[in-house]
Amino acid sequence: MRKIQIIFTITLFTFNFDSVAQNLESHFNVISANNDMMGGSLVVFCENGIIENLAIGKSDYSRNIDMKVDSKYRIASISKAITAIAVMQLAEHNLLNLDENISSILGYSVLNPNNPSVAITSRMLLSHTSTIIDGSTYSNFIEATVNNNPIPNLSEILTPNGAYYTTGQFNNAVPGTYFNYANINYVILGTIVEKVSNVRFDVYCKQNISDPLGIDASFNVNDLSDIDQLAVLYRKTNGVWIAQVDNYLGIQPVFNNLSGYITGSNGGRFGPQGGFRCSAQDLSKIFLVLMNKGSFNGVTLLSESSCNAMFTNEWTFTGNNGNNYYGLFRSWGLGIHRITSTPGNDIVLSGSTSMLGHAGEAYGLVSDAYFDTIRKVGVVFINNGVGIGYQTNNTSIFYTVEQQVFNAVENHGNISNCLQAVGINSIDIPVASLYPNPSSGFINIPGCSAQRGCKIKIVALDGRKVKSFRLDKGETRIDIQDLKRGMYILELNGTSYSFIKE
Repeated sequence: MRKIQIIFTITLFTFNFDSVAQNLESHFNVISANNDMMGGSLVVFCENGIIENLAIGKSDYSRNIDMKVDSKYRIASISKAITAIAVMQLAEHNLLNLDENISSILGYSVLNPNNPSVAITSRMLLSHTSTIIDGSTYSNFIEATVNNNPIPNLSEILTPNGAYYTTGQFNNAVPGTYFNYANINYVILGTIVEKVSNVRFDVYCKQNISDPLGIDASFNVNDLSDIDQLAVLYRKTNGVWIAQVDNYLGIQPVFNNLSGYITGSNGGRFGPQGGFRCSAQDLSKIFLVLMNKGSFNGVTLLSESSCNAMFTNEWTFTGNNGNNYYGLFRSWGLGIHRITSTPGNDIVLSGSTSMLGHAGEAYGLVSDAYFDTIRKVGVVFINNGVGIGYQTNNTSIFYTVEQQVFNAVENHGNISNCLQAVGINSIDIPVASLYPNPSSGFINIPGCSAQRGCKIKIVALDGRKVKSFRLDKGETRIDIQDLKRGMYILELNGTSYSFIKE
């Protein structure tokens, strides 16, 4: 019986896919046009894999190269989640203690001058509670890290005698108690990966993350199989698209300052804070590993306990315990942005009460990778530039273009099948039988034909009953104004229907 049910679910899954995917694609096209998007990728995935994979626009404007599903991007800060996986792997194998003083790992003293008696740990770096921030010299340090030969040692920005050191590199707070999102935390973590593994950071991540998953992705652009698959990132200035990074014109770059690089001296050379190149479809595979608590498609990168540790709350905004970036960052794990779905702040999918993942922004690119462990649905959205600039509104702190994509996935994606695949709902959940859907007030449903009326039950996605009442014979309209925003299941006459309360 169980095998038959799975086969039937997959058949239904395939049957519904084409029409809904085309609908999502049409909305993605409209969003792209309205925002003057250079190019973009959108992947929707369930627990079992990718269900929708879209690409639009141009990967390389000057050479007229179309964006494809295997086009790669410099994914910006989502790279931090990849770095976190590397760190957690080393901790899992007892090569790194997340609560050890990083001074003993790096070989020199790293102290907050405002609170020198409190040790700074890898756990604090992962959760952005180390009190080390991107000070006034950070940009110059990174520029020298990328371009100088030899590359400056990381100690040059972390120790008082360093050429890039400043006390403004630290918050006036006790390490471990105050959140401040900072790229430097992950530059340090990349160096710690090298110190602990004795392997160059880019090599470690390729060997232990990309290669096992069989994906063409790396912190080193020279590892990519085809440089023409790498999208150029753009900004539009005075009506003209200007390339920002990765404009290699089909020629693999040569990095002269790597020949004498000393492993463990400055992992920032490989961009652990933002330099991972990856396609949206391959990035979704990494996040599928996380959604599935460490394993996907026969490949294990982490243990379930390591994933749980990444997802567990390390910091939550209470009003004065950190910089919440206008409401975007309200909770954080270990390398994971914990979405609280607070109205007007960190909303991703409106039907989800919480999500896990990471966002990115750099050089004109905006990127998002988030998943819901309850609904078993995830989304990856990346674009390489929007001509109108990144707009905001009062609905969410995410940019308007991101909100539009999230809403398109919620309302026009094939995500109801994610619930079917994991057994939360029965295999026959007719979405179109309820209208309007989504709705903020009333929903029309199939009429009740029973003489004594019909019992209606509405449950949340976690199975919790939120409403129950009896429907009179012939009645077809129900009031949902008292429900909170989100996705629900309505049970009527032995049939389950999904709907979204806006």
